[in-house]
Amino acid sequence: MINLKDNSKIFVICISILVFSSFAYNFIVGEDALGGAEQDFIMNNKFLLNFSENFKLTIQTYGVSGHAVRNLPVFNIILAQFLNLGLKISHLKYLNLLVLFPIIFYFIKSLKIKYINISFSSQILFVCIILLSPTIRSLVNYPYPFLWAICFFIISIFFYLNFQYNKNHKFKNALYCILNLSLASYMTPNFAVFIIFYIFKFFLEYKISKKFLKICFFSFTLSLPALFFLIWKDFYFFKNEVFEVSYLEKFNIANKIIIISSIVTLYFIPFIIKLTKKDISSKLTISKNLLYILSFFVINIFFFNFKNGAGGGIFYQTSNIIFGNNYFLYLVFLISLLIFSFFKFYNYENFLIFLILILYNPQYTIYYKYFDPLLLFVFLFIFNIKKNKAHDINVISKKYFIFYMVFLLLNIYKYDLRLLLI
Repeated sequence: MINLKDNSKIFVICISILVFSSFAYNFIVGEDALGGAEQDFIMNNKFLLNFSENFKLTIQTYGVSGHAVRNLPVFNIILAQFLNLGLKISHLKYLNLLVLFPIIFYFIKSLKIKYINISFSSQILFVCIILLSPTIRSLVNYPYPFLWAICFFIISIFFYLNFQYNKNHKFKNALYCILNLSLASYMTPNFAVFIIFYIFKFFLEYKISKKFLKICFFSFTLSLPALFFLIWKDFYFFKNEVFEVSYLEKFNIANKIIIISSIVTLYFIPFIIKLTKKDISSKLTISKNLLYILSFFVINIFFFNFKNGAGGGIFYQTSNIIFGNNYFLYLVFLISLLIFSFFKFYNYENFLIFLILILYNPQYTIYYKYFDPLLLFVFLFIFNIKKNKAHDINVISKKYFIFYMVFLLLNIYKYDLRLLLI
């Protein structure tokens, strides 16, 4: 029961009404906060139409020269059936809107499992955060497989948390977790790399046992159709890029480390707590860890050669638009490495997750839309963060709400800001 005498709850309810109203307006006018969602949707429409008109020919030419794409055809095949039933492409957004409900439902259910002290107000704020996500808002209007992948990914996290925190039906939850991750991967193959994290966690629980081997066999079996398709198509989505780049540029790990670190730091801002001079000075004293950090920093900036026009995130764009070079980005990267040290990120689990985030983006281009709201889920549910009172989930919910409000406004007005800065 909501106590209306509680001013904080009244404030949250008023805020939520404004957010829901803005989302409704966004849906009516077809807002594209990402800036490229509508273009991706238009380019993807040819596959929808082709699958609805000639399935055999389309599946044969899918992913080959002239039909470049980075996703598996499952999403387009499914939506093509609705076109065959008489639904127009312009009406697919109404069908797409339904995907939002399981995303919110399983997100809140996951929060309740992980954070038993989460308040009702915080749950409402987290629902608002989903509705403020530039990626969610844009892809609801312009159907694209990534939104569906996010849906199945948060469901996989829900079953993973059940596996972690509930003693009953652990094995069953592990299988459901793998199943939903597979569904996410069939929508957007990038999500497949999270199997590394899940298998690692299941191994810690079961070691080399019948249950663990069954989980591995189940995972492999689910992946077979995708593997056969990718082998047939000569692993096409590794080859399609925005523009031609050499293999040395494409697989330059320094580019991914620096830019993805800056994006990770951006989404970690709500977790940052006030540090005293004593805290900072104690961490910045000459030590082996600091020397390792500085060496790692120097090596990566030496090899960094990311090209304009391939994304790069807010810090990369700001660095190049305002300063005309990468120096600001390098500074953010160094601060990121130090922040990771301050908050004791450097442990095996987090190294594994960061490796997964690198592998998650196999293409040369790095767009933050593929990390939103993915990194929100990663930080809240699977990242190993040393919590303290300042990291209470009810405090974090408020910080993330402010973060996403600012982030959405920056995306909506980014072209105006670019003109002002230029």
